[in-house]
This record gives sequence, structure tokens and C-alpha cells, in this order.
Amino acid sequence: MKPMNSLKILLVDDVVENIQTLTGYFEKLRPEYRLYQATHGKTALEIAKTMKIDLVISDWDMPGMSGIDLVKKLKAEPKTAHIPVIIVTGVMLSTIDLENALSAGAYEYLRKPVDPVELVARTNSAICYVGLHLKELALKNLELTEKTMMLARSNQFNIDTAKKLKQLENYLDGNLEARSVIREILQDIEQKTREDNWGHFEVAFQNVHPEFSQNLTKKFPHVTPAELKQCILMRLGLNTKDMAFVLYQSPDSIKVTRSRIRKKLQIDNDKNLQSFLVMI
Repeated sequence: MKPMNSLKILLVDDVVENIQTLTGYFEKLRPEYRLYQATHGKTALEIAKTMKIDLVISDWDMPGMSGIDLVKKLKAEPKTAHIPVIIVTGVMLSTIDLENALSAGAYEYLRKPVDPVELVARTNSAICYVGLHLKELALKNLELTEKTMMLARSNQFNIDTAKKLKQLENYLDGNLEARSVIREILQDIEQKTREDNWGHFEVAFQNVHPEFSQNLTKKFPHVTPAELKQCILMRLGLNTKDMAFVLYQSPDSIKVTRSRIRKKLQIDNDKNLQSFLVMI
């Protein structure tokens, strides 16, 4: 979890006096927080994206973009989806409004006039929750990377074994029965390497990043299933050699596919493809 003096909180309200009130509460009770301000949703979105905000506290009823609309837009962006949002309102006060706010993705819902102590308590709770969530996600990513490397090593063993079997087949030129058995073994190895292992890995990846494949194919519908597999591995940071082992392909084939993916995603060669995929 980040140290308290580096936590960034964005206050959003179209009434400047309301922002000043909230600012006063934090300056008195949590002066170590770094506060940012926005008087409408569009500005809030830009600040959240560029300043790596840790928490947004937003009014509900604002012209142009309501607090609920802001929540939805934040949750729809990979860069900002993790940011908790506390909705503060003096107008939308019913239990249905509460349900709507939480359904939209708000972490918390407070009614005006806001009690300073409750505001700070809810703020601390939201930040702690997200900190634990990000820590858990980092651990899952580490476990997923380890599984991927185990898959690469397993496939490397299968590939090396297949090569040795092919060499053995050449020595059995006159033994047709033995050559037939070896071919069956080679087919079994290839099928298992190409299908079974990837299926187990894909399930593990979807558990950690459930929206990646859907978001990528939605934004770039021309990406093929084979290219999607390579995108998944690139997102995890695998190098060309390890991707070749996982996908049971040659390194040259991986490079060709990467170039094709860059064109489809419209990513220039001077830009980092993995960084782009992480933000999908």
C-alpha cells in the first residue's frame, strides 16, 4: 500500500464552495493527502488518467456529466478502472439511488451534509480496500507468470523429445511397425502440446484478467484467435523464445505474427507493444 503522504485524492463538484468544504475537512484531519480538484466530469477524467489518482470523491448532480456517468467512464478505462469512487449527494437520497450508485461501480455513497470524520473514515476504507485488491492482483499475476514459464519448459521438453524420436525413426528405416508407433507418439505429443496445455493456461489467465480478451477483440475485431494467444503472452511479458515454446511455433513465426499484430493494432515500431496491451 502507498504511503499516506503520496495518496492522491480528486475532489469533483460543480460548486466550488463544496470542494472548498471537503478540502478543509482533509486539511484538518488528513493534511498528508494530496488533493486535486475538478468542477466537471471531463476535467476529472483527464486528471484521473494523467495524475494516477488513488481515490475520487464526486458530487452526483452535475451538469454535462453526472457523478454516476463519471463512475461509469472511469470503470470503462483500463487506466482508471481500479480507482474507487465515493459519491456524495444532497439530492439523490433514496435507497434506489444508493443501489444505482453501487451498481454503476461506486465504492461508497455519502449523503450531504457530509460528516468530516465519516468522510475520512470512508476514504481510508476505500484506499485500504483497493490497496489489498491490487496486492492480491499482483500476487495472482506472479503466479500466472510462473505457470506460463512452467508451460514453456514443459513444451520445450516435449519439443526436444519429439526431435529425438524423429532421429530414432531415421535409424529404424526397415522397421515399419516401429516407425508407425513413433509417428503415433509424435502426433500425441504435438496434439497435447498445442491444445491441452494451452486450455489449462487460458482458464488461469481468464481468472486473473477476465476482460482482456473481450476488450481486445471488441476494439480490434480483425485479430485472429492465434494472434490473440500471442497477445496474451506478450501482455505477460514473455520473450520470443518462450512464446515459441508455449505456442509450439518457431521464433521466426512468432516475430512474423508480432509484426502483423502491430499493424492490426496500429502500433508503431518505436512504441512498446506490451505496454499497450497491458492497458487493454
